[in-house]
Parts: sequence; C-alpha cells; structure tokens
Amino acid sequence: MPKVERQTTIQGVEARELYDAVTDYEAYPNFFKDFTRCKIHEKNGNTWTVEFFAKVIKEVSYTLRIEHDPEALKTRWTFVRGKLVSDSKGGWSFTDVEGGARIDYDAEIEVKAPLIPRRIKDKIQDMILNKSIGSMFTQLEAETKRRR
Repeated sequence: MPKVERQTTIQGVEARELYDAVTDYEAYPNFFKDFTRCKIHEKNGNTWTVEFFAKVIKEVSYTLRIEHDPEALKTRWTFVRGKLVSDSKGGWSFTDVEGGARIDYDAEIEVKAPLIPRRIKDKIQDMILNKSIGSMFTQLEAETKRRR
C-alpha cells in the first residue's frame, strides 16, 4: 500500500489548536478544499467512526476508525470501508516547539477501482497521498488562526 510521511512546523500556533481543528471532522469541508462532507457515525470514548467524502478527480468516500489521544495530541486511524478507497491507515501528531507547533503526518492508502483505468486510479491515489498534503497543511494553518 503506498505510503507518505510528512512533517512541517507552523509558526505562531500551538499544538493543541492544530489538534482541535484536525479532530473537528464535520468542519473539514469548511477548510480542507478536497472534502465535500464528513459524518461522525459513532463516538465510543476516544474511538470515533467517521465517514469522509472527497472530490479528487472522482468522488471518493471512506470510513475510518480513529483513535484519539487528546493528552498526547495524536490520532491514529484504521480503515473500515470505502468507495474507491479500499484501505487506509495513518495519523496526525502535534508537538509544541519554539515559536510554533510541529505536525507529523503519515498515511497509507489503497485505491481499488476495477472499472477505472489504472492511470486514473494511480492519479487519484497520488492526489490523495502527495499533491493534497502541502495544501492541507496550509489550509489547517489558516483555519487554526481563523478560529482565534
């Protein structure tokens, strides 16, 4: 399964602010441009089941079981089900550093679409894993500062 790992530091924000924005799933369409809708299906303590809908060349949807650690400011997810997306795991981690906060992000995703040509499937996978991450960090930074 293709994997991506990215780290960045955002100046002028706190790790808790970033964590709070990232775990506000239903607000994703307001600040992450690729997401069209997110729905929380279940909350069982710090384990939530969340369904994500995104437009990345084609409409994709997937449901993740997300473990939250609000003390350590981390999330980890595993795949439940999806449309076009057939597997995913990963997580976010936020750490305060001098002058800002560090983000550590990792994700693995598998796109399976038997009726879609392989080059389009690969393009969808690349858009989700690689091309959207830089803009996700920028959008997260803007949202975190907007919430102040």
